[in-house]
Amino acid sequence: MAERSPLAASNHGDEAGFSLVELMVAMAIFAIFVAVILTSIVAISRSAVRTQLVGESTNSTLVVFGSLDRQVRYSDSINYPGVGATGNRYVEFRVPAASTAGGLLAICYQWRFSLADSRLESRRWNESDPTTATAWSPKLTNVANDGDTTHPFQLVAANISDKPRQQLLITLNPGTDAQTAGAGMSTTFIARNTSIKSQSNDPLTPVCTFGAYRP
Repeated sequence: MAERSPLAASNHGDEAGFSLVELMVAMAIFAIFVAVILTSIVAISRSAVRTQLVGESTNSTLVVFGSLDRQVRYSDSINYPGVGATGNRYVEFRVPAASTAGGLLAICYQWRFSLADSRLESRRWNESDPTTATAWSPKLTNVANDGDTTHPFQLVAANISDKPRQQLLITLNPGTDAQTAGAGMSTTFIARNTSIKSQSNDPLTPVCTFGAYRP
């Protein structure tokens, strides 16, 4: 009978493979590695989404501020912000006829913060004819309410000392709470046609009013 060589016996022993314990350890290490990779991917994805949302909120807020700046800077009177019958916050201002495109009619602008919709909206009408009031136009959505009485509007009335013009302070914080992605911004707009004599410095005699103008 032929004898098996020692080399053949040695090779046969090397083919025994992994033990069950070694296999389980290898699988556990691989599972941990996969979990770390997936966690990193999720974190990066959330960060990218948050950055995108903040960017979009910032751009939208800047567009609103640009629109307000074009309107407020030519105003000759700004009302004190206040609360309407439904709890929404309002502010109005008037652009005199000389500063409007046609130069014939004074234009009233009204902005409101809708509490139920968390939305900033605006409309306009000819001062002499409130029936020309346009429909409410949404300007910014998902606006946070900071709880202040007239938020997001605040009027800095003209005075003799350091503020000879009326100033409208707007504070907006739009974004997505679920993604903790907000873009809080605050800007002061100066009404260059106003003065200490502007009518709306007296809250009892506001401009641009008509029946139920703050619903």
